[in-house]
Amino acid sequence: MVIRMHSLDCRMLFRQVITLLCLLSLPLQLYGDDTARNNLFSQAIALADTLKIGLHDAIIMGLEYNPTVTIQRLEPEVMGTFADEQRAAFDPVISADGQRSDNKSQRRLGSQTKPFDLRDERFDVTVGVSEALPTGTSFSIYTGMTGSVSDLYTDQYTGNLGLTITQALLQGNGFGVNLANLRKARLDVDISRFELKAVAEQITAEIEKSYWDLYLTGQEMNIQQKSLELALQQRFESMERVKVGKQPELELAAVDAEVAVRRSALIEAQSRNEQTRLQFLYLLNPAKENIWYTCPLPVDTPFLPTDTLDTIAVHEQIGMKYRPDLEQARLEREKGVLEVKRTKNGLLPKLDFFITLGRNTYSESFKDALPTLASPFYQVNAGLLFGFPVPNRKASARLKRARCSLEQQTAAVKNMEKLVQYDIHSAYIEVVRARRQIEAIHVARELQKKKLDAELEKFRVGKSTNFLVLQAQSDFTNSQLDEARSFVAYLIALVDLYRSEGTLLERRGITTVED
Repeated sequence: MVIRMHSLDCRMLFRQVITLLCLLSLPLQLYGDDTARNNLFSQAIALADTLKIGLHDAIIMGLEYNPTVTIQRLEPEVMGTFADEQRAAFDPVISADGQRSDNKSQRRLGSQTKPFDLRDERFDVTVGVSEALPTGTSFSIYTGMTGSVSDLYTDQYTGNLGLTITQALLQGNGFGVNLANLRKARLDVDISRFELKAVAEQITAEIEKSYWDLYLTGQEMNIQQKSLELALQQRFESMERVKVGKQPELELAAVDAEVAVRRSALIEAQSRNEQTRLQFLYLLNPAKENIWYTCPLPVDTPFLPTDTLDTIAVHEQIGMKYRPDLEQARLEREKGVLEVKRTKNGLLPKLDFFITLGRNTYSESFKDALPTLASPFYQVNAGLLFGFPVPNRKASARLKRARCSLEQQTAAVKNMEKLVQYDIHSAYIEVVRARRQIEAIHVARELQKKKLDAELEKFRVGKSTNFLVLQAQSDFTNSQLDEARSFVAYLIALVDLYRSEGTLLERRGITTVED
């Protein structure tokens, strides 16, 4: 069953807004000349910018321009910089060190009484590359030259070429501890993506609800307007009957009171529609100047989706897989596991093995002293470095804190799973209720229409009263409002169900909001 309603015309919207302003500024009266209102309307309508938009286009526009989504969209990029920063710990480092000295002094040699000038020039140049590996290994390769030129001694040049390797045997050994910070940073990137999805789903849900609210308040205005017209028609017929003496003039008071009530209801409907319009524009944030003067017109009408609900167990399984805040909690727990591994390693003593292998060259000329692997001169150094603080309070405290945090995160995951189940069950029940209400309210509206027609016919033949007719009109108006609201309530209930299971974006054909 599909309800078909015409979209609210922008001209009607501004006419009703101007009418509201006139009613607030002019003395209260049941009837009045509409000329002033129409003149004001004609001036305001020229400033109106109509925006005809469908639901899917509204969602896309909101995800593109809504400031909340725009801000959150930058978060994965920010978290990515922290991951790059942690990755930099394993980047190779090129180093170079060079120095030169030139000294001039006076010296005496042996029994000579006259000193002579002594000049001594020295230089030292070293170039190397070092890098740390996730295994707990660090190495450096270096090469260098030193030289000495003196008036007193023979020129000397020395070259060296070497490799130093250091391997952590206990503390700092293995991929787990050395990659923990990098893996945690990458988990933060994933967490920020799920946060972005959660924000996008929230904004999407708000846009859908606001879209249908905008449509609904427009229909409420139309229904209230027609209800007011029925009351005015009833007053006209009553006045005619008073003129011919078929009913006392006293009964006009009840009709006038009802006209005033329905006029007030129309004003309230206009106000709700205007508030909904402003909220809808804020959520969409269209790239226009003076967006608050834009008149959005929903082009889609409420409908009953053709797809049927799955069993609640299926929706629960989907929620356990796709709910973004549950995924965030699981990733936080995974970070906690990594932190426990990292801090547990800190309880181990520090024991590092190192070895240095090198080749040396020596010559009285710079060219012959250049470093080479073919040199017969070498150096080999090897050893162990040990260190262990007693007692190791700092590492013990860190491990205890990490374990307590992991326990909290595990409990948070279990609690989030229960919350997801509760949200899905609650939303599912609301969807079923809203769907059943549509049929019941439709039948009630049909019966209220028949009741009104019967009461009007009885009134025309003098077998009913104004009170009964007005009561039937009011009941019919309320049934129309209830029917329009029932369809919107069903669509909103579906939105809440899809959001509670974390599939709202996918069901709307949106795969990513990061670009």
